[in-house]
Amino acid sequence: MGSDTLSAALAGLRDQVVATCFPLDLPGAVQARLARRELIDQLGDYLLPRLAVPRAPLLAVVGGSTGAGRSTLVNALVGREVTPAGPLRPTTRVPVLVCRSRDRHWFADEAGIELRLDERVPPGMALLDVPDIDSVSADNRRVAVRLLGAADLWIFVTTASRYADAAPWHLLRLARERDTRLAIVLDRVPAEELDEVRSDLVRLLRQAGLGDVPLYPIVETRPGAGLPERNVVPIRTWLAERGADPDARAAVVRRTVGGLLHSLDRRVPPLAQAAARQYEAVDRVRDCVDRAYAATSRWALGAIDDGSLLRGAATGRWYDGDASGAARAVRENLDALVADAFARGAERAAGCLPRSAGGAGRPAPAPPAWPGPAEPLALIAAVGGIALGPGIGREAAGRLGTRIGSEPAARLILDVHRGLRGVVAAALEGERALLAATTSAPSARAEAALIEALDLVRRSG
Repeated sequence: MGSDTLSAALAGLRDQVVATCFPLDLPGAVQARLARRELIDQLGDYLLPRLAVPRAPLLAVVGGSTGAGRSTLVNALVGREVTPAGPLRPTTRVPVLVCRSRDRHWFADEAGIELRLDERVPPGMALLDVPDIDSVSADNRRVAVRLLGAADLWIFVTTASRYADAAPWHLLRLARERDTRLAIVLDRVPAEELDEVRSDLVRLLRQAGLGDVPLYPIVETRPGAGLPERNVVPIRTWLAERGADPDARAAVVRRTVGGLLHSLDRRVPPLAQAAARQYEAVDRVRDCVDRAYAATSRWALGAIDDGSLLRGAATGRWYDGDASGAARAVRENLDALVADAFARGAERAAGCLPRSAGGAGRPAPAPPAWPGPAEPLALIAAVGGIALGPGIGREAAGRLGTRIGSEPAARLILDVHRGLRGVVAAALEGERALLAATTSAPSARAEAALIEALDLVRRSG
C-alpha cells in the first residue's frame, strides 16, 4: 500500500491514542501516561510529517548531557558559531536549527526553534542543537526528549566523566529499540585516558546492544579553544555520507521510519491494556461514589423528616412566641444540614477515589438556593416530623390550619416539605455528578479501538 494509506492509518492511530486517558493512579498509570505522550509526539512530530515530505533534508539532532559540548560540536561541524556555547548552564535554552539556505522552506514554519542558515552544513542535512537531556529545567528536558523523537538520526554527545550516567543510557536504549541511526561523540577525554575510557564505553555499548554504533572520541582541549579539526572531520564525513544523495537519505529515513513502525507493536498493546484497566476501575469508582452519596442523601432527607431541624435555637424561639425567629433558625439549620451532608458525602466517597481522581483541593460547595420565603408556620410544620406525633411541628400545623383552613394548610405544608427535600437531593446529586466527572474514563472500546488502529497500520505499512 502507498504512503497515503499508511499516513491515514497512522493518523487514525494517533487520534485513538489522543482519545485515551489514564486518570486513576492505578499501578502502571504513570508509565502509561508518559508512553501515551511520547507516542503522540512521535506520530505527530516525526512519522506523519516525514511520510508527508519524504524528500526533506535529514534532521540530525545533537543531544546529550549538561556541559557535554553539544553547541561546541555544532559550531565546529558548521565552521563558525551558529549556536551559543559557554560555561553558563544550560547554554542551549532554545533549540537552534542550522541548514542550507535552499532548505530553509522545509523548516521556516517551525515554532519554538531559532533558524540559522549556513552553506557549510553537510548537504541534504539540517543540524538541530537541543537542550540538555538532564537539564535542571524540566521544560528543557521535555523539549530535548521530544526533539530527539522527531529526528532522522541522532548525534549523542557525552564526556569522559558523564558517559556512564543513567539518563543518556535510557535514551540510547530507546534509539536501539527503534533502530534510529545513531553516532556517539565522546568529548573532553584527557589524552592520557583516551584508550581506557574508550574501551570502557565500547564495553557498555556492547552490553546495551549498541556495539555497532560509531564512536568518535575527542581529546580534551584548553577552555575556550575550538575542537580539533582532525576530530571533527570524521563526524562531518559520517553526516555527509548519509545526506549527500537521495538514495542515502532515503535509506536513513526507511530505517528510522521502519524502526518506529516496528516499535508500535511493543508500545500500543500495553496502552490498550492500561486503558482497559482504567475503564474497569472507573466503573467501580463511580459505583462506589454513587453508593456513598445515596447513603448521604438518605441521611439528609431523614433529617428533614424527623424533626431534628427544630432543635436548638428554633425550639427556644418557638417557645418564646417568635414563629418568624424559629423559621429563620430552621433555615440556618438547613444550611448546616447541607454543609454537613456535603462533608459526609465527600468523606464517604474519598475511599473510592485514587489520589489523582478525587476532588482534593476543591473549595467547599456553596449552600443551595432555597425556595423563596415561606409562611413561617408552614416551614416549621414541614420540618417538624408531624408524622412522628405531638411536638412543635404539629403545633405549627394546627395554628396554620386554624388560620387558613385544614386542607389548604396541609397542601402548603406538603409543598414546602417536598420543595426542601428536592433542593437537598438536587444539591447532593450535583456534588455526586461533579465528583464522578473528575474520573473521566476511556471509552468502553478504547482497548479494542487501539488494537484495531494498530492492525490497520500493520496492514498499511
